[in-house]
Amino acid sequence: MKHLIWKIIYVGKKISLWIVYGLFALYICYLITHTHEVGAKLIFGGLGGIVLSVVLLFEYLKCIYEKMIVALTVECELKKAIALKEKLQKKDLFNGFKQSIIIFDSLLLLDEGNYPDCLKHLHKNHHFFHSTFDYLFIYYHTQMYCFFFFKDEENLNTCLENLFKLKNVKKKQMRGLFSWNEIAGVRYFHQNRNNNCLSELNLIDQNRLNNRELTYLLYLKGQCLLKLNRLPEGYRSLKEAKTLGNTLAVAQMI
Repeated sequence: MKHLIWKIIYVGKKISLWIVYGLFALYICYLITHTHEVGAKLIFGGLGGIVLSVVLLFEYLKCIYEKMIVALTVECELKKAIALKEKLQKKDLFNGFKQSIIIFDSLLLLDEGNYPDCLKHLHKNHHFFHSTFDYLFIYYHTQMYCFFFFKDEENLNTCLENLFKLKNVKKKQMRGLFSWNEIAGVRYFHQNRNNNCLSELNLIDQNRLNNRELTYLLYLKGQCLLKLNRLPEGYRSLKEAKTLGNTLAVAQMI
């Protein structure tokens, strides 16, 4: 029901936006047809055409971008996500989505299981990720999973410390991009405090997660349950993660 409501709101916004574009186009046509001077007609037509072309290009690129995000986070289909990303980069004449691509690539490399290149990508774009608290949160959260799967205990511990420093940042300065319960769960799992890990993971509202996020959560939860010798529950959680995760590397580990 909640997803249906959000979809209706999304479609409603899209329709409203296209109505505005349509009205603008009609207004330009009105100015051209009701202006007698040829120079004025050319100016109105030229400027109107340029504005509409840029706006329509942006909407087209945004549509590709949204499909790209859905392919990665909902369908968990890496090949489709990569193909859409390449299409977006090819069509993005003004590099308007450059920053979004940097963030997307960090998630994509993680989901491919390409942890060394993911860490290199984060390091290469260090200044970009440190430009806002939101980006910094993504930076450390992605690092966290890279070190987690690498079993790099020392760097994972440092990364978790950096993440929890961000917890004290004012909420207005940072959006709730990831669950602190998830991050606490990773820390407890890292410390082999598995009952605490499970308690934290059980506090997460799974209805708020997309399939990609849920796959990582279920994988961690499954591993935690196995350590607690709750084998049927653990295997059930891992099986669900494998189904949801589709082509993600974390799903292929199961």
